[in-house]
Amino acid sequence: EYFKKNTCDLLERITIAPSDFGRSYIEIELVTENENSASNLYFSSEHNQLTVGFDNYHCHFDNFNEMDFEQEIKKAIECFYQILNEEFLVVSAGGGATRLLTHDEVHKLENGHKLEKFDYDCINYYVISWSGKFDKIFKNRN
Repeated sequence: EYFKKNTCDLLERITIAPSDFGRSYIEIELVTENENSASNLYFSSEHNQLTVGFDNYHCHFDNFNEMDFEQEIKKAIECFYQILNEEFLVVSAGGGATRLLTHDEVHKLENGHKLEKFDYDCINYYVISWSGKFDKIFKNRN
């Protein structure tokens, strides 16, 4: 119902998938043409939890019964579109440390600045974007 009211462009992409947890769930997957990406962009509602993921990154939005559903699904869909529109890039510092960062935040890392939300001691940063246009690897200057 939320998608019918708020995001009509994704309606045709919704599939209903069986769950290992008992109830079927909705799933949306957009196939990326970026050959460097480890996975496609996806949105899932499995196990009463909204999940958005791309490449090596995924984020859970809290269980429906613990948080306000309207707020959580709105945040999840905004995140989905920010990855799709390349406002957010997936940045990995290796060893499983992966975050979504803006272009400005990536630029700061490239210039040797530390980010409070992504302060990892690593050798290289790996950047993956939806289209591949902004993909890059650069050394940690610290």
